[in-house]
Amino acid sequence: MSNMAKILQLTETSTQLPVDWYLNPEILELEKRFLFDQGPGYIGHEVMLPNVGDYYVPESMGGAKVLVRNECGIELLSNICRHRQSVLLKGRGNAKNIVCPIHRWTYAMNGQLLGAPYFKENPCTDLGKTSLQNWNGLLFTGRRRVAHDMAKLSMQKDFDFSGHVLDRIQVEEYACNWKTFIEVYLEDYHVDSYHPGLSNFVNTDALEWEFNDYYSVQTVGVNNARLQRAGTPVYAKWQEQVLRQNSGKMPPYGAIWLLYYPNIMLEWYPHTLIISTLLPTGVERCTNVVEFYYPEDIALFEREFVEAEQAAYQETAIEDNEICRLITAGRRALYEQNMNEAGPYQPSLEAGMIDFHQFLQREIRPHID
Repeated sequence: MSNMAKILQLTETSTQLPVDWYLNPEILELEKRFLFDQGPGYIGHEVMLPNVGDYYVPESMGGAKVLVRNECGIELLSNICRHRQSVLLKGRGNAKNIVCPIHRWTYAMNGQLLGAPYFKENPCTDLGKTSLQNWNGLLFTGRRRVAHDMAKLSMQKDFDFSGHVLDRIQVEEYACNWKTFIEVYLEDYHVDSYHPGLSNFVNTDALEWEFNDYYSVQTVGVNNARLQRAGTPVYAKWQEQVLRQNSGKMPPYGAIWLLYYPNIMLEWYPHTLIISTLLPTGVERCTNVVEFYYPEDIALFEREFVEAEQAAYQETAIEDNEICRLITAGRRALYEQNMNEAGPYQPSLEAGMIDFHQFLQREIRPHID
């Protein structure tokens, strides 16, 4: 089926979500149960842990577990001491052993208890382990079969993290329903009207979609005519760095935006890969954990490129946050008046939103009384 035929089919068979789906706590509980608890459960990338002894405590797991690289590879261990349930490690780092900060119980990097002070015999209570799935270096703990879900993805080569390093992790809080954030990520209708910097970098007239049961992909062209000039000073520095890194040649795309349902975003930009994980924390609250990856030589020696890219990313993120706030205020006003309104889809520029709504209807509606 052609790209446009798929878009038309989506439009003909789709309905907008009711306004109360964005504000009803009962809907959120269903989403947590049937989308997130049953989802892929991304927790980090193997690139985060290049050396034996490296560890990372995933933001999404509330400190309960820790990724470690030991002599056997990468494992996910409990991050809770077996004695009095203290959290063991925080953030990222490197250690020879895992030591409880309270009573100094000491575990090997494979979770084995090595010693417990003042105990005549070792209590032999090792840290628990959770099995992992690995796709392109992304690590998952969830129930979905990730490799099966992503098997037909045509852009896999563009999400090859070989030779990349993690530069930083950014955590952002948003005052909106998590679905509102995802909808803004998935629709290109607002790019030209709301993003002066981004719209001069990408070309939404050259937009291609790819859909599957559990993901959608937007491949956006690069704006060749405008790349020599910029819509904002921040993007001027980014575009200058892109052209310099490419020796004046145009990159193959402006961006690739992939969503692995319900909440994992993979983004490609020239010489940049980003993984974002959106976590609902309330009906009108969500947290976005953003990981920035670059080729090692760029991360180490081309800091102007890295700083320019992250500044451009942040400028667009601030604008998207403004959109989320406007939509949230409007939906809240309708909800409080017991009203439901929804406008039509723009077929080509909002095709990703259509597919996302179909996914939600398929997964959630059967569980609504």
